[in-house]
This record gives sequence, C-alpha cells and structure tokens, in this order.
Amino acid sequence: MSRKLKFINQNKQIKVSNTHNILKSIGYNTRNFSNSKVIGITGTAGKTTLKNLLNFVLLKYGKTHSSPKSFNNQYGVPISVSNLSKDTEFGIFEIGMSKKGEINDLSKIVRPNIGVITNISYAHKENFHSLKDIAKAKAEILNNISEDGYIILNKDDKFFKYLYNKAKLKKLKILSFSLKKKTNIYLKKIIKTNNLYKLIINIQNKDYLFYTKYNFKNFIQNVLATLSILSSMNLDLNIIKKSIVKFYIPQGRGDISKISIYGKSIKLIDESYNANPLSMKSAINNFSRYKKEGSKKILILGDMLELGNDSKKFHRLLSNEINKTDISKVYVYGNDIKETYKNLKIQKRGRIIERLDYMKRIFKKDINNNDVVMIKGSNATGLFKISQNLKKGRINAI
Repeated sequence: MSRKLKFINQNKQIKVSNTHNILKSIGYNTRNFSNSKVIGITGTAGKTTLKNLLNFVLLKYGKTHSSPKSFNNQYGVPISVSNLSKDTEFGIFEIGMSKKGEINDLSKIVRPNIGVITNISYAHKENFHSLKDIAKAKAEILNNISEDGYIILNKDDKFFKYLYNKAKLKKLKILSFSLKKKTNIYLKKIIKTNNLYKLIINIQNKDYLFYTKYNFKNFIQNVLATLSILSSMNLDLNIIKKSIVKFYIPQGRGDISKISIYGKSIKLIDESYNANPLSMKSAINNFSRYKKEGSKKILILGDMLELGNDSKKFHRLLSNEINKTDISKVYVYGNDIKETYKNLKIQKRGRIIERLDYMKRIFKKDINNNDVVMIKGSNATGLFKISQNLKKGRINAI
C-alpha cells in the first residue's frame, strides 16, 4: 500500500497503485539504458563473497557497481540495479530465491551478460520437494542471460551436467571451473608459503600464479569463479596477479580474529552469517584442516533454518562430519541442532546452550587461553550478533 509522507515535500512524491511493481520497472528500465557488462550470481552458497571478490578485482579494470550486502531478493535486486549509472562499466548482482520462479523474475531485471551458478544444495527446503527442484529453480537464470552471453558453472557440483545441458539448449557460451578436474579454469596446486597460499591455476591452458590469505575450499572456488568471469571478458589477468591477496572475506563468512576475553587470548573463526547443509559441511571441514597445536578446537553451532520437514535429518547428518574431525568440543544453541549434539561422540559433546547469555559462561569457564573457536549458524539464530560483539570486545552485550 502506498501513501504520501507528510515530512517530504508533496511535489516530490508520486503516488502509485503498486510500489513493488514500480520498483521493478525502475530497475528494469535502468538496466535497459545501461551499457554495463552485467554479471548475475546465483547458487546456494558463496554468492556474497563471490560478489565482493569480483567487485574488488573488477575495480582494477573500470568503474564497478555491485549490490550492497546481500540485496538478492524481490526488493534488493531492483534497488541494486536501479543504482547503475551510465558510466558504470561492470555491474555485479546477487540473485537469490526462496521458491520456484523467483530467479526467473529477478534475472529478467538483471539480464546478465554473464551468469554464475556457484553450487546447488539444500536451502529453503520447505518450498521444494527435492534437490533437483532446487537445481531447476537456480537454472532459471539461464532464461535471461543476454544473447551470446556466458554461463559460469562449477564442474565439481553434482548438477554440473544437468546445468551444462540446459545451457547448451539455450545456446549459451559455457565456462567451467574446478578444484580437482581439468577444465577451462582449474586449480593445479596450492603451496603454503609463510602466512600465504600460492595458487597455481590453469586458465584456458595457461598457468597463472596468485597468492591468497585463505585456503578454504569455498573461497578457492570463488577465486576460480572470479577468474572464469574475467576470462570470459578477455581481461588481462596479469593486472590482478597481486590483488587477490589483498582481499578480505566479509565478516561472518570465515574471517579470523584474535580476541581477548576474561584475560585469555582466543582465535575466533566467524562463520556466523548464515548456514545451510553445504556451507555447514564446508565450514566444519575447513575447521578440521586448521592446524593449531597445544590448544583445543571449540565449535559453537546454531540451527540451520528454512530446511522444512527434513531439518532434523540434515542436522543429524552434521554429526557424521564432526565425528570424523579433530574438533575437541561442540556447543549447540537452537532446536534442531540438538539432533547434531545427540549423535556426537560423547567426548566431543560440550553442552547445550539454552540461552544466548549463557555464552559468557562458556567463554569464561570452558574455553582456555590460545583455544580456537568457530561459530556457525543461520543469521536469525542471533549468533552473528554474538560474534560481532566478541570481536568488538563487548562481552557484556552478549
């Protein structure tokens, strides 16, 4: 429902019958008059980090605009596209969904020259019967990629062949990336060097060398996706050879901080921005590979939300992943995450946190100096806010 606002000059207001439709029209028409090279990113996990990384490197080539934060829904996408300016060379937009048809509608506004599908996993499961249905919904972006445009696909994803075949039917150009298979853009080797990681990446049959601060599987996949996008535009990759190492991942998506609390120094790995089965599994495996001798690895988990009737099953399966790791103790907060806790090895069980303010007790009594703590859960659980307060030293705000 629209209404005029008393505190704004009446001559500067236009009353419309449907504000959402007008918002979409503004986004659509802004895109229509833009000469920007537009990239549309969808997938279950990694969209925001990929968008941020891509924005970071494309600034080396020209004026770039991207959607703020995670503006990827029915309101965020048209708002983001509406802010494209005439002299913007690159536009980068996340396209999310919670049900069938949403990506088709939103990608009509974005009309990407280059589309990216990062991966397919369970999220918003309550609106889908199967993982294949989620893959079909993500594939809707293929309907609206511009003529002669590209789709970038993850060859390591179980739905790669399905998406590849649909893209071929649409007559799109296809580039794929992989952590382990020879394809257009793939990782050949990672070498640890001091506090950095040296990546040897084969791009269209030529080896390139890049450095990064991170060795997370999902982050390396985002590097490969970024290089695939740049390659599709025939941009000179030598320009960004020294840039990726300067990129910092967004807060709550695996950033590492050293915090002081109750007279103790603790490493905090913050994965608290969001959670689904794929990102949760990746975070657990990344944490398992994190080497820290002479200290404990503490995992604090919250619920993965919007998984529908299968939620308890997905939470139960997490215990299988954790039980295979060297994680010392696991603390849980939420409802279905208790299924994870119940199926852990007894020696890995920390405790069930009934209220968020009990977290103070965990950090005061159960966590020791030099321990490493990872926090992971859906944003709505409140764990993201806890992590932010910990990093700012606001223990009393918990």
